[in-house]
Parts: sequence; C-alpha cells; structure tokens
Amino acid sequence: MSRRTIKSARKIQAPKEVNPSLRVVNLSGYEIPTVKENTRKDWVEYGDGNDYFNELIERYLGSPTNSRCINGIVDMVYGRGLNATDSAEKPEMFGKMQSVLRPNDVKKMVNDLKMLGQAAIQVVYKKGKREISGLYHFPMETLRAEKAKDGRVKGYYYHPDWANIKPSDKPKRIPSYKNGGRSETIEIYCVKPYRAGFYYYSPVDYQGCLQYCSLEEEVSNYHLNNIKNGLQPSLLLNFNNGIPSDEIQERIERKIYDKFSGSSNAGRFILAFNESSEDQSTVEPIHLPDAHAQYDFLAKESREKIMIGHGVVSPILLGIKDNTGFGNNAEELRTASILMDNIVIRPFQTLLIDAFKELLAFNGVMLDLYFTTLQPIEFTELDNIATKIKREEETGEKLSSDKEESVEEDELLDDDELLDIEVDFELEEPKEEE
Repeated sequence: MSRRTIKSARKIQAPKEVNPSLRVVNLSGYEIPTVKENTRKDWVEYGDGNDYFNELIERYLGSPTNSRCINGIVDMVYGRGLNATDSAEKPEMFGKMQSVLRPNDVKKMVNDLKMLGQAAIQVVYKKGKREISGLYHFPMETLRAEKAKDGRVKGYYYHPDWANIKPSDKPKRIPSYKNGGRSETIEIYCVKPYRAGFYYYSPVDYQGCLQYCSLEEEVSNYHLNNIKNGLQPSLLLNFNNGIPSDEIQERIERKIYDKFSGSSNAGRFILAFNESSEDQSTVEPIHLPDAHAQYDFLAKESREKIMIGHGVVSPILLGIKDNTGFGNNAEELRTASILMDNIVIRPFQTLLIDAFKELLAFNGVMLDLYFTTLQPIEFTELDNIATKIKREEETGEKLSSDKEESVEEDELLDDDELLDIEVDFELEEPKEEE
C-alpha cells in the first residue's frame, strides 16, 4: 500500500455510535377508587388527592349519556314524591312526616345516592335530643368519614373543598347518627348500599362504565377542537424559501392561525405568490384513514356501555332515541318499563325508605311509605295485585271509599265463581170472560 493511500485512509472518519432511544410508555389504566387511612389525619381519604366525589361530578357534567342516565333514573326514583298508604288512617303522623322531611331535600338525597353512590342526611334535634325537628340534605362531596372506632364510624368531617384543603384548615367534625353527645344537636346519617371490600365509602352502581364516560367526553372534545380549528387540524405547511428568524416564524404562525382557525373561517382559500416552483410553499394533508368510522364506533360503543353500566333496559325510557324499534312496540316498551322499575328503581327506593322509617321512628312516626311512581297506569303490573294497599303502591293513586268497596268486592267475587241465582216466577193464567 502506498503512502498516499495511507494518508487517505486516515481522513476517513469512523461511523458515529448511535445510542438507540427506546422508551416504554405505560398507558394509564382505569383504577377503582382508593380508600386510604392517613396516620396523620383523623379522616379517611377517598380517591387520589382525596377528591373522588368531584371526579364523579366531572364525569356527570362531561358525558351527555351519563348525565341523561343519572337525571332520568333520579326522576324515576323520586317520581312524584314520598307518600304513605295509611296517610288517611294516620293523618297526624303523616303531617309530622311532611314537616320533618321536605320534598326538596328528598329529591337532593335521591340525586346524591345515584350520582355519588351514597347520600348524607343532616339530623337536627330539638333541645334535649328527645325529638327530631328536621331531616335535611347534606352535600355528600363535602364529607369524609372518620376512622372507625370499635368497628363503627362515629363521625364525619366537613370541608367545602377537600381538593384544595390547606394545612392550616381544620375540618369540622360532625358526629354520626346516635353517636353524638347530649349537647350536640346535629348528627349525620349516611345512606349507602353494601359493597364487598368497601367499608367507609360505597362505589357508584355504574362504576364499571366510568372509563367510557371519560372516552365519550374526550371524543366530544376532539370534535369541538376540530371545529374550532377550521376542520383542518392535520396539515403540514412547508415554506421552501429558507428558515427565517424565530420572531418572523412566530409572526407568520400567528397570522395563519388568526386567518384560518375557527369554525367561522372554514372555507377560506390560500393565495400564494412564488418566484419559482422550487421556492413554492407546499401544503401536505396528514389524513387519518377512516377517521369518521373510528370516531363513530367510539361514540356508539361509549353510549352503549354507559347505558349497560346504569342498567338501562331500553334507552327510550330515558328519552334516548335508538334504532332498536322499541318505540314501535307498545308491549315491549311496557315490559321494559316494568323490568327497569323492578331491577333498577326499586332498590334505590327501598334503601331510602328504610332510612326514613328508622329516623321517623325516633319521633314515634310509623307509616307505610312509598314513592309515587311516574309510570303510566297502563305500564303498571296489576295482574297479581291482591289488596288495595298494594294497588296504591304500584299506581300511586289513592282510592275513594266507593272504589275501595268495589275493589274489595272484586277480590271476594271472581268472574269464574259467580253464584247462579234462580228466581221462580208464578204465572197466573187469564180468567175467561163470562
């Protein structure tokens, strides 16, 4: 090898080592709410940042299907208000019940029980704690359970905004029902269903579909931003006449954004003047294949899973129109209404009525309570109703004395067991004229 060849070889640069940059991205999964006891605090935290109730409220405000399901089920549970089958026989007790438990508070309790999974009742006693003067709704999202003592939650802590609580803040402690002192005339009664694995708080009945509520919210945000950006969010604009300074780049970007972004600017055209084809500006669209089909699938899938999570038998019962043909078959709609009333609505009503009976019994008020249904009487199952009391609970219609007697007669006499009454008539033959 010649000396010149060796010099040329020395000029050859060795290839640079390329360090591969490989990162593993863990996609966040949807987790159940965490319940954590902090040794430095007297209350039990609920969710990351102790703010799970507000997350449920955000899912209610952001997802249209979730919002409609919650509103519809709350209306069906509350119906036309609280009533009693024996209100006519016990008018004094019924009047006490109405003075202690107001309809507006009952409706708010129903809303919290459905949306947040539990409801709080503020029990206010008269002086001496021998009688309850009022049962009022208390916002559940402002309460956190006290750590259990002897297997019981003996109090709750109140703060208006747990997400932004300061170290200097001191939440107010309110004793739970029957755990307050003689001088403490306000207590908290918490209404919540049993859930395995949860003691302090109860997850909502639609816990399994919350991720689809978030998905529906994100899809709607995407379409909204798409409209605001002029329906062209995926464009690559190339200026092939050199790289300007940072200041000029920002100015060009701002002018393009002001001129073409927003739904009111959709449909405008771009006019460019170039010295040559080599220096011309290029606009390259970046298309997502079948984007409309993908987002249509996500929207339908989210809506279906949210309704399954809420136990909706037929969407049309909540005012959600679908293409199942349910609206054209009255018998199927009636069956769906009866089924949803029994498997979704009644458990909420029973839970609240049991709580109301326990609290009213403190005042000596014993009533057979029920929620007046919103169902049309044509959709009410009356085939197996044996008594007028059950009939009133199912229909919500109080019977007058005449109707009560007729109902009792119908219960005693069946069409197939009517008695045949034989009547003998003596016919007199006409006398002959003399």
